[in-house]
Amino acid sequence: MKQKIKVIQIAHASHSYFAEKKDDDLKKIILNDWYTKTAKQVKKFHPEIDVECWAPEKWNDREEQFLEQGIKFRIFPVTFSPLYALDFSIPMLQELRKEIRKSEKEGHKLVIHLHEYHNLHGLVIASWFNKNKIIGQHHGGSWPIKHLMQTKRYKFVFPLFLLGQVWENKVLKNINSFFVLSKDEIDYLKRVAPESSIKFQTMGIEDEYFEKVDKKMARKKLGLPLDKKIVIFLGRINQVKGVGYLIEAMKELKDVELRIMGFGPQEEEYRKYVKKNNLKNIKFLGGVFGEKKMLYLSAGDVLVLPSSKEGAPVSVMEAMARNLPSVVSDVGGVELMIKNNINGIMIRPRQSEDIVNAVRSVLKWKEKDIRSYAKQYRWKEIIDNTVKEYQK
Repeated sequence: MKQKIKVIQIAHASHSYFAEKKDDDLKKIILNDWYTKTAKQVKKFHPEIDVECWAPEKWNDREEQFLEQGIKFRIFPVTFSPLYALDFSIPMLQELRKEIRKSEKEGHKLVIHLHEYHNLHGLVIASWFNKNKIIGQHHGGSWPIKHLMQTKRYKFVFPLFLLGQVWENKVLKNINSFFVLSKDEIDYLKRVAPESSIKFQTMGIEDEYFEKVDKKMARKKLGLPLDKKIVIFLGRINQVKGVGYLIEAMKELKDVELRIMGFGPQEEEYRKYVKKNNLKNIKFLGGVFGEKKMLYLSAGDVLVLPSSKEGAPVSVMEAMARNLPSVVSDVGGVELMIKNNINGIMIRPRQSEDIVNAVRSVLKWKEKDIRSYAKQYRWKEIIDNTVKEYQK
């Protein structure tokens, strides 16, 4: 008889950090988080596994519980939350200890699935509960010294970062398996946790993205011109995503249309800039989801994502599944996803000229089998690999 497995997926920070204002629906944000999507897919393909989702929340003053699709969600108040990723919830850690004792008493296997480990909770759990099976899911965070070098604004607290680095070096080896998003992270973990399993693994995409839709038909449904080349941007509209550089590039790509899907803090600023400069080949579509989003990916000629920072961008996976090539900044895990001049082109971040040259190059391509490069990102593939680690 197989041993029963229970998995606790733990979010790495308060969800309210991603809310625009106090009255945002936190539950909606929770249900769209990576750890929730992973839990739902585990239940879909492996219903025999018991799954719970836990998270700290700085807006809560007491524990909140609710059920969604057979998954129990437990949201815990934080004891302190000075900065993003430094949430610390003593009540959550106390409940985790109780769950471990309960699993030992009942004889089932408990797996702690951390969604990010470059944070206070991750290091505490790796330190205190190191006799348990722990999975570390990378969300794009950096080890302390690298993070300090990237931000620079925290140089005055360098001793704290140094202490954090020493702590990481000591305890990350207690995490049994890592799923990571970049080659830099793989190399780092091989140094500090050489006995752990380390694999490149991302979020997954639904099978519906792989449905073949004719480009002309998609354009007719969306009311898009049939005789124009169309660039697609899909993501949050802010400086990190490089939207400003893409807009600058469109000044040179006057015979190409750009459709921007998404919203974010700098959307209004960019809209005003486009209007002021009379850039008639750029249209903002706001948030586009579901079937309509997939139609736009089928209707486009190239996805452009000129970010200065990324993990493994889901929009690139979705584009590939729709047979759409990508022009993407060579950051994070992009080099593990894009094969230059085969399924896309990698460019330098913050370089409008590179965007122009890469887009012009891709628009000359004959139709390629881009879709085949997305198969490894199907949710079933991701979850089967994940559950193998749970079972080890």
